Amino acid sequence: MKLMKRNLFLALITIFAMSLLVACSDRRATGVSKGNDSTLTADYVSKISLQEPEHALALIDTMEMRNKETAFTINFLRCAVYLNGFTDHKMAYYYGQQALKDSLESQKDVKHHYTILKTLAGIAHSTGQYAQSIKYAKTAIAVARKINNKELEIAATEPLALSLISLGDLDGGFKLFTEGKNVIMSAFDKNPNFQTSNSAYSFVGNYMARLLATNRFEEAENLIPDLQHLNEKMKEMDDELVGSIKLQRLNIYGLFMEYYDKTGNIKESEKYLAETLKSPLASTNTIEAFISEHYFNIKDLKNLAEVTKRIRKNAIATNDTISELFINYVLDKEKFISKEQGNYREALAKAETIKNIEDSLSRRNNEEDGMRQAKIFEIEEKEREIAYKNYQLYKQKNAIKMFAIILCVTVLLIAGMVIYNRRLNKRNKTIVNTINNIIEKQDELTRLRLGNTETDEAETQENPEELRILMAANMMRQEKGKSLSEIAHECGFSNTASLCSKFEARFGIAPLDYIKWTVRIGESEELKKEVLKRDSESERIKDNFIRNMSHEIRTPLNQINGFIQILTDPNSNLREEERNQFSSIVFEQTTYMTNMLNTFIEMSEYESDEHSHDIQQVFIDEILDEVKSKCTKPNEDVKMLFRNISGVETIFTERKGIVRMLLCLIDNAAKFTDQGCIIVECTQDEDNNTIFTVTDTGRGVPSGEGEHIFERFFKIDEFTPGSGLGLSLTRLIAKRIDAEVYLDRKYKDKGSRFTIKIKTNSL
Repeated sequence: MKLMKRNLFLALITIFAMSLLVACSDRRATGVSKGNDSTLTADYVSKISLQEPEHALALIDTMEMRNKETAFTINFLRCAVYLNGFTDHKMAYYYGQQALKDSLESQKDVKHHYTILKTLAGIAHSTGQYAQSIKYAKTAIAVARKINNKELEIAATEPLALSLISLGDLDGGFKLFTEGKNVIMSAFDKNPNFQTSNSAYSFVGNYMARLLATNRFEEAENLIPDLQHLNEKMKEMDDELVGSIKLQRLNIYGLFMEYYDKTGNIKESEKYLAETLKSPLASTNTIEAFISEHYFNIKDLKNLAEVTKRIRKNAIATNDTISELFINYVLDKEKFISKEQGNYREALAKAETIKNIEDSLSRRNNEEDGMRQAKIFEIEEKEREIAYKNYQLYKQKNAIKMFAIILCVTVLLIAGMVIYNRRLNKRNKTIVNTINNIIEKQDELTRLRLGNTETDEAETQENPEELRILMAANMMRQEKGKSLSEIAHECGFSNTASLCSKFEARFGIAPLDYIKWTVRIGESEELKKEVLKRDSESERIKDNFIRNMSHEIRTPLNQINGFIQILTDPNSNLREEERNQFSSIVFEQTTYMTNMLNTFIEMSEYESDEHSHDIQQVFIDEILDEVKSKCTKPNEDVKMLFRNISGVETIFTERKGIVRMLLCLIDNAAKFTDQGCIIVECTQDEDNNTIFTVTDTGRGVPSGEGEHIFERFFKIDEFTPGSGLGLSLTRLIAKRIDAEVYLDRKYKDKGSRFTIKIKTNSL
C-alpha cells in the first residue's frame, strides 16, 4: 500500500507537469492574445488544477464555449484536472481517450500525440490495466522513434517497465530502467529545466521505488548519487508549478528514508527526516504519510502515535474518514500500536472498524462508478447531438454552396452557348450554301454523264472546266485517301494551286476545309452509331441484372410460398418430422433471401457517393480476432488459422470495410473446401504495403475465370449455395477504401489464394 501511494504521488506530479507543458506549447502555437481574461488560459488552469479542481473545470467549460483552445487541449486539461485534483482515474482515462482521438484526427503536432499516449499509459498502469498500459507505451515509443527523439523514446519506456514489473517480469522491467537511466540523466545535465528535471525525477524515482519494493538494495544504492545530484540541481530551479518541485524533493527524501530504514542505517534516515520536517509542506497528508512509514519501519511507537493523531485530525477536519488514506495511515497504524502495546482488544476493535469502513468505501465506489458512467453517457449523448447538428449544418452549407455553384455554372454555360450559337449559325449558313451549290453541281454532273440527248452533250462539251471541278469535289468526298495533287492530276488540272483557286472560286470554300467538313460528317455518323450501340449494351446489362435478381428472389419465394401453404393447410396430414423439415426449409430460404437483400443494400451504400469513410488507426490483431469470431465455420475436417506475421501492430484503414472483405473471402473459401485448412495471414511486401491473404485447400478457381468470379451473380458451380455476390462486394469495398483485391495466380498449390493489398499511410 505504501508503494501504491508513492506511485500515485509520482504519477500525479508527472501528469500535472505534462499538462502544463502541453498547455504552454498550445499557448505559444495559438498566440497569447485570445482574450482579455487571463484566467481563461490553459497554463492558468493547469496551475490551479491541484488546489482548485472545481474552479478549473468551470474555466475549461467556459474556454470550450468561447473556442479559446483546441479540442485536444480542452480534453487533455480535463484529464489532468480529474487525475490531479479529484484522483478520479476513470474520468481521467475517458477524457484522455478523447484527447487521443483528437490528436489522431488533427495529426498536426506529433509531440501532443506522444504526450497523450504516455499519459494514458501511466493512468492505465495506476488502475491495474497493465496490458493496456503496455500497448499505449509501445505506441508512444514508436511515435518517438518516427521523430527520432531518443529522450522521448526512453521516457515512454517508464510506464512499460512499470507494467512489466507489475506483471512479474522483473528482469525485463529493470533492464528497461537500467538502459534508460543514463540517457534521462544526460539530457537533464545538458539542459537543466523543469521539463528535463521532471522527466528525470519520475524515471529515477519510480526505478528506486520498485527496487525498494522488491528488496534489491544493492541496485538501489547505485541510484542514490543520481537522486542526490537531481535534488541539488532542483534547489537552483524556480518552482513554476506552485510547490511541485518542493514536493518532488520531499518525495526524494522519502525514498532515502525508506532505503536507510530497510538497510538499518537509522542515523542517515533521521538526517533526511530532519530535512523533511523543515519544509513548510511537511504538514500535508502526503508528507505525513512518508513520515508515518519511517516511524513504522523503525518501530518508534511514540512518534508514530503522534503522526497518526495529526493525520486523523486532518482527516476529520476535511471529512475524509472513509478513504484508503484514513484506513492505511490512521486505523492500520493505530491497530499496529495497540498490538505492539499488548492491547489486543483495542486492536481487534480497530480491525472491525477497518472492515466496516472498507465495506462503506466499496459501496461508495460502486455508487460513484454508476454516477460516473451516467455522466460519461450524458457527455457522449451531448457530443452525438452536437455532432449531428454540425453535420446537418454542414449539409445545409454544402447544399447552398452547391446550388450557388450550379447557378453560376448554368449562367456561364447559357452565356457561352448563346455566343457559340451565334458564331456557329453564321458558319453553318456558309457551309449550307456551299453544300447546296455542290449538290446542284453534282446533279448537273449526273445529268451531263447520263444525258443521251445531243443537247446535253453539247452543254458538257461547252463547259469542260465545270465538269473537272465537279469531278474533283466528288473524289474529295468519296476517296478521302487521295491527296490534292493526285486529284488535280486525275481531273486534268495543271497543278494543285490551280485546283484550289478554281474550286474556292466555284464553291466559296477551300478544298482542305471541304475535306475536313466531310470527315466530320462521317465521324458524326460513326459516333451516333457508337452511342446507339452503348445504349443497347446498357439496356442488355440492365435486363440481365433484373432477370438474375428476379430469379434469385423468385426461387426462394416460390419455395417459401409452397411450403407455407402445405404447413397451413388444415387438411394436410403431416408427420411431425415432415413439419419440422418444411419449417426448416422455410427458415433457410428466408435467411438466404434476407442475407442477399442485405448484401444488395450494403453494395448500394458503397456505390453511393454519400458513403462515409471512417479511416482510423486499428490493431491488426483486433481485426483478426473480430473476423475469427464472426466468420463462417467450415466443415469439421477443415482447420482455420489466423496469424499476423507482418511485424507491425497497427495500420490506417476503414475497419468495417476490411473486416467485411475478409468475411466474404472466408465464406467463399468455406463453401469450396471440404478438407484441409483455411489460413488467414497478414504480411508486408517490399513496399511496406499491408497484405491480407485468405488461402484454402479447396477446389480452386478454373483457369480463365480469374476476373469473372468478381462479377455479380457469377457462380463457378451452380449447385453451390450462395447468391454469387460476395466477391463482387469485396471488389466494390476495395475500390472505395483505396485497396486492391485479386486472385493470386502465382499460387500453384492445391486450392486458391485471394489477396487484399492496403497501402500503408504514415501517422
